Amino acid sequence: MKKKVVLIILLIIVVIAAVGAFLFFKKTENQNNELENKMQTASKAYFEKYVSAKDSINVYKITLKDLEEANQNGENYDLKGLENCDKTNTFANVTINYKNGKAKNAQVELKC
Repeated sequence: MKKKVVLIILLIIVVIAAVGAFLFFKKTENQNNELENKMQTASKAYFEKYVSAKDSINVYKITLKDLEEANQNGENYDLKGLENCDKTNTFANVTINYKNGKAKNAQVELKC
């Protein structure tokens, strides 16, 4: 009887730990997605304003440092939450739409 009670208690602890780990990782994933979206939005806007689409490059790299420097020069990109990220290794590769010269997509690499 004592073995059954101990086994049930261990099973309950394992289930609670699994649920807790799932919730923790889900929250972390959501936070990373939010930061990636901020970086993606700011990078596309930066590209539209500061980069010529007539360059022969099909992917343009915009670092967090570029975005922070633009903010210091009067821009207002939302970079909240990215303060602890590496300034040069956190970047977005912006893909150019050659038909209209606009930013088509941005692939973000976070180093926080």
